[in-house]
Amino acid sequence: MTSQNDFRNICIVGNIASGKSTLTQLLAQEIPDSIAVLESFERNPFLALYFQDPPRWAFTNAVRYFYDYVRVFTEQTASHAHKHHFIDAGAATNRYVYGRHMFQKGLVTPEEYAFYDILCDLIERALEYPQPDAFIFIQASPQACYERMRARAWGYQREIPLEYLDGLRGYFDAYQAMLKAAHVPLLQLDGDAITFTTPEGRACALQAVRAFLGET
Repeated sequence: MTSQNDFRNICIVGNIASGKSTLTQLLAQEIPDSIAVLESFERNPFLALYFQDPPRWAFTNAVRYFYDYVRVFTEQTASHAHKHHFIDAGAATNRYVYGRHMFQKGLVTPEEYAFYDILCDLIERALEYPQPDAFIFIQASPQACYERMRARAWGYQREIPLEYLDGLRGYFDAYQAMLKAAHVPLLQLDGDAITFTTPEGRACALQAVRAFLGET
C-alpha cells in the first residue's frame, strides 16, 4: 500500500497560459477533500497599467499582486480545513519569479526591491500565510503559452509579447532549481505534451499527481 505524503498547500507553477488554472481546478475536482485557490487578478487595478508602462507601475503592481495572492488564499481556506489546497501560482511565484524579473530588468531600484521584500514579509505575517508544502511545475514552452494566450485573448493578456514569456522562462527555471536545492518536494509535468482539457491529458496529469501525493 502506498503511503500518503503530508502535502496540504501545493502550488501549481508555470508561465502565463501554461495551464495552471485548468490543472488547479481539475485537481480540486478529482482529488477528495481538496479546494482550488485561484488567482484574482481582476481586482488588481495596476496590472493592465503595468503592461502599458512597466517602469512606472512595476513596484505598485507587484505589491498589489502579492497581497491579492495572500488575501485570496486566506479568504478561500478560512471556512473549512481541507486536506489539500491546490494553489494557482501562489505568492511565492510573485516573489521569486516576477519580483526578481522586475528587479533584474531594472524596472525598480534596489531600494524599491528591498522595500518590496519587506512588504511581502509583513503581508505574509499579518495574514498568517503558510509556506507551501510542495510544488507542481508545468513545463511549457513560451511559444505554446503564447499561442494559448492569444487564442483566449483575456483582457490585459492581449498586450503581452512572446518576448516577455520567453524572458520569464529563466526565472521559472531558477526558482525550480532553488526549490530543488532546498529539497522541497516538486513534481514536473510536461505542459507541451499533456493537454489538461482532453480526457487523455486529464487522466495522465491525475495519475502523476496522485502518485506524487501518495494517493494511488
